[in-house]
Amino acid sequence: MSSATLIDTATGRAKADLVLTDVQIVDVNTREVLPGGIAVSEGFICRVGDVTDLIGAKTQVIKGGGKYAAPAFIESHIHTESTMLTLTEFARAVVPHGTGTAVIDPHEIANVSGVRGIEIFMEEIRNLPLHIFLEVPSCVPAASPDFETSGGRIDAFTADRLLQDPAVIGLGEVMNVPGVLNNDEDLRLKIQFARSQGKVVEGHAPGLTGKLLNAYVAAGMMSDHECETSQEALERLHLGMTVMCREGSLARNMLDILVPLYKANRDLRGCTICSDDLSPVELAAWGHLDRSLRRAIVGGIDPLVALQLVTCNPAQFFHLPRIGVLGPGWSADIVLLDDLEKVGVELVIHRGQVVAKNGKLTVNLPAYEYPPDLTTTIRFGVLPTPQSYAVAATDGPHKARVIVAKEGTLITDNGTATLNAKEGFIRPDPKQDVLIIAVTERYMKRGRIGVGFVKGFGLKEGAIASSIAHDCHNLITVATSPEDALVAVSSVSQLHGGIVATRGNETLATLALPIAGLLSDQPVAKVAKAFEHVEAVAKEQLGCKLQHPFMTLSFMALPVIPHLRITDLGLVDVGEMKLVPPLLS
Repeated sequence: MSSATLIDTATGRAKADLVLTDVQIVDVNTREVLPGGIAVSEGFICRVGDVTDLIGAKTQVIKGGGKYAAPAFIESHIHTESTMLTLTEFARAVVPHGTGTAVIDPHEIANVSGVRGIEIFMEEIRNLPLHIFLEVPSCVPAASPDFETSGGRIDAFTADRLLQDPAVIGLGEVMNVPGVLNNDEDLRLKIQFARSQGKVVEGHAPGLTGKLLNAYVAAGMMSDHECETSQEALERLHLGMTVMCREGSLARNMLDILVPLYKANRDLRGCTICSDDLSPVELAAWGHLDRSLRRAIVGGIDPLVALQLVTCNPAQFFHLPRIGVLGPGWSADIVLLDDLEKVGVELVIHRGQVVAKNGKLTVNLPAYEYPPDLTTTIRFGVLPTPQSYAVAATDGPHKARVIVAKEGTLITDNGTATLNAKEGFIRPDPKQDVLIIAVTERYMKRGRIGVGFVKGFGLKEGAIASSIAHDCHNLITVATSPEDALVAVSSVSQLHGGIVATRGNETLATLALPIAGLLSDQPVAKVAKAFEHVEAVAKEQLGCKLQHPFMTLSFMALPVIPHLRITDLGLVDVGEMKLVPPLLS
């Protein structure tokens, strides 16, 4: 951008590249709607108001017809790997819905491929019609190597190097709360390096309150997206944190947080709306932040307040470079809305170029080829057998620990069940809805398989399995027998990653995710269709009773969210932060 060109155009000495006329301009700073036009030069806004004199022979003129011009939306926290799409296909999916910027924490691919995965993402974002800013994953692995095996590791000095890249905007969510509170040196250095460079540090503190929350914030945490209630959010706002109100596919807390705060006349400038994890099915069917805005507005939030939550609020928190406001000198990232309440996105402009119209991308995206080392990431050090997925015990009844999975929350309960052992192994009991859950290490490191029991999935027969298992992404399965577990894990391996539903020796449905075992290179509609089919088979043919079985399954292996989890090393009691045996007696 040349400031001289912008000055010349703003004063009328030069003509604009693009002019948007007859629009209602949404001023997110003052929450006003003002009639006028917007002129753009070299990808930046040069004048707001009367712009008719800036129309020349080569100026592109867009007649707004009285519709609303607002800043393009900003996604403040998302793991794009959750969409199962490459960054290219993610951009193709979200830009037509008005998204102009996304702040991503690529800790999923980093756990699989380390720095290599992050550098590949940095390369892929270069030619996309979407501002993408990365955060350096703070917890790779999410917990100590004593609790799980990951494919990659990012230490403090590696993080410091990555933080110096202009595409990197901060340190990703610090999930290892015990590590922070116990002054873990590596975490402390990562936070120190980020803050010393003036970059943000994102938090992740489910259920934390009182003096422990104070200590966590004092350590340098600046945001949290794990609030489930307005009371939790208010405590964080009082302590100076930004609260990212999550409206994802598994966890949806946005309305529970925002509506009480809004009705109590609380200032919401310290809040944003984020997705965190977003299913390709919901993305294809309902959209992205436009969907979240509609839900917030229907829930009673003023449209202009709601728009602040996805524009100027996240822009100010992240210190984004001239993004999030429609003003001279700001990036010309504009959405044209037919209605403020319905948030119907008609046109999307990115850096002064029309990139989407009426729900369709209008620019070509270059194909990005992922290298072979990211498409061959599933390798077993030891070939599993059915006995690998069984818990040994003397014949007779035994009291077992049980992970209790619940719909709509990432938090599990620590339950128990009485199970019988026969021929030296504990048998799961589908009639009690107590099934095998197992995690198989995939990086040819330890060759370990952690086995336990889970309740809540409701499978009557067969198994489901996935190479998406937050955050180390070893292979995870829930099965009605050890034999079914082996078939399901083998099926995922043969796909080089993906999700499957199996019964007996038959693979009933699959979605291949060959890129790091996390991503497909196909468009969102195709990925969504395959994903829906596997979910439907899990429910209709195997009896699964969860609405989102595979997203729920993927979080069963994350040993930093209460209360009981499982990794390739076994069951983890998150409260005590220790490995525990599957049997109590």
